[in-house]
Amino acid sequence: MQPPKQPTGRPRETRVDAAIRDAVRELVPRVGYAGLTMDAIAAKAGIGKAAIYRRHTSRGELVFSVLVHGRKSQPLPDTGTLTGDLTALANLILGIFSDPVTAAATPGLLADLQQQPDIATRFQETFIAEERAQITALLERAHQRGELTTPADPAVVHAAILGTAYAWLFLLSQPPTPALASRIAAITEAAARGD
Repeated sequence: MQPPKQPTGRPRETRVDAAIRDAVRELVPRVGYAGLTMDAIAAKAGIGKAAIYRRHTSRGELVFSVLVHGRKSQPLPDTGTLTGDLTALANLILGIFSDPVTAAATPGLLADLQQQPDIATRFQETFIAEERAQITALLERAHQRGELTTPADPAVVHAAILGTAYAWLFLLSQPPTPALASRIAAITEAAARGD
């Protein structure tokens, strides 16, 4: 994906970008995604609202930028087993979803993505594509080791692991437990095997 083009004119101030990002990260856990306003962000960041709108056209785009852009990719370890690899991936997803800002923003942001296809496309091309690539690689390793007799569908496995974690944390409002990642991995492994 090509990075967005820098507009002509005055160069952007990284101080302002950082102030906006910090304001969002502080406000979202307190007021939630629905309560987040450009006015509140501008006041918290100590800037004018126009500075935000020069960078982001909507609340969804702004929160997406804070949550997804600049997030360091965490490569999964090759544990040597399908179960171990899926458990590592489940731990990664649970860690992302458990971040206070992500936890407060994700349900509302995902709802907004339905109304903002350009951001939805960028979400697919960044966060979802990165996870899908990791899942494809770990399934190929499992197939080469003989743990999977037939190649598994990465989309089905992705839905099983991501959907189970999302449902547990956001739909059922259950806290993550020490055994949760391995339980999600077991469900996902059954999906990978076609059980």
